[in-house]
Amino acid sequence: MSEQHHLIPVAIKVMHPGVTHQVRMDLRLMKAASWVLSLLPGARWLRLTEVMEEFEEVMLGQIDLRNEATIMERFRENFLGMDSVKFPIPLRPFVTRTVAVETYEESTPISTFVAEDVPDVLKQQLARMGLDMLLKMVFVDNFVHGELCPENILIQGADQFSRQQDDRTTIVDLCDTLIINVHPSQCPLKLILLDTGIVTELRPSDFHNLKAVFTAVIRGQGEKITELLLTQATVNECQDLQLFKSEIERIVHEAEMNTGSLQKLHVAGFLSNILEALIVHKVKVESSFASVILAIMALDRLSRSLDPELDLLQVVRPMLLKDSAGL
Repeated sequence: MSEQHHLIPVAIKVMHPGVTHQVRMDLRLMKAASWVLSLLPGARWLRLTEVMEEFEEVMLGQIDLRNEATIMERFRENFLGMDSVKFPIPLRPFVTRTVAVETYEESTPISTFVAEDVPDVLKQQLARMGLDMLLKMVFVDNFVHGELCPENILIQGADQFSRQQDDRTTIVDLCDTLIINVHPSQCPLKLILLDTGIVTELRPSDFHNLKAVFTAVIRGQGEKITELLLTQATVNECQDLQLFKSEIERIVHEAEMNTGSLQKLHVAGFLSNILEALIVHKVKVESSFASVILAIMALDRLSRSLDPELDLLQVVRPMLLKDSAGL
């Protein structure tokens, strides 16, 4: 009986036999294809062979489960002070290149809570928790989960969450003194994040630029955004820089006109338009920089599906403007 009390449910990941060989073969074929495509005049600016080298590094890391365990441990360390976010625990020494054992987290996919019959107060809480998690990864830790899709975000504690999260108050009468003690209610909700094999970590200069870009977005400074994107560019074959600048300023202006204020901006759509302008004008930014942007877009869309009124820029505004003096 005492031994059973120490048993914990676990999840076991096993690398499929032969997958390493298959991945390496696929990478060889893709590298050959990228080399051929890079010979085409219209595709040279994409630097496809360099992109493939970066992709190869990511994929080779994926087929060694020890990498995912190490990343998961770093995420757990980063979020030690944030009770609303939880990662499984890799159970060493049961972690090898091909097998990884980690704690099993009983939970429900976040996509379940998009349904109409889910209380709005629960949706809003989940959306804000997800946004706080993302902003910490992006603007504080500079260590971003690379696969923030609904399948990798699970929810614990929803069955314990009620519309009335009342504080508990106790009153003690000591002679002629009345002591009132308020115990804030604890939110039972937790975000469980899985599959941490892919992460993005920017170089210090890129991290600095990312914060500067979003600060410029908050302030509606289209020209400043353009300057920062051009500074961030690893390849710039733009044929008309003035037209590119005008395009970015138009996107900012239209966003402001459509919402009445950039503080009500739909960030995912706005960033999608910026990325489209970069492609059209052949301005290629660092791939890790683009990956962070895509992660922000993905979670912004998910958060807005839960709470359409949630404003990413409004949440991050105090943090970025406080740091803007150093940008």
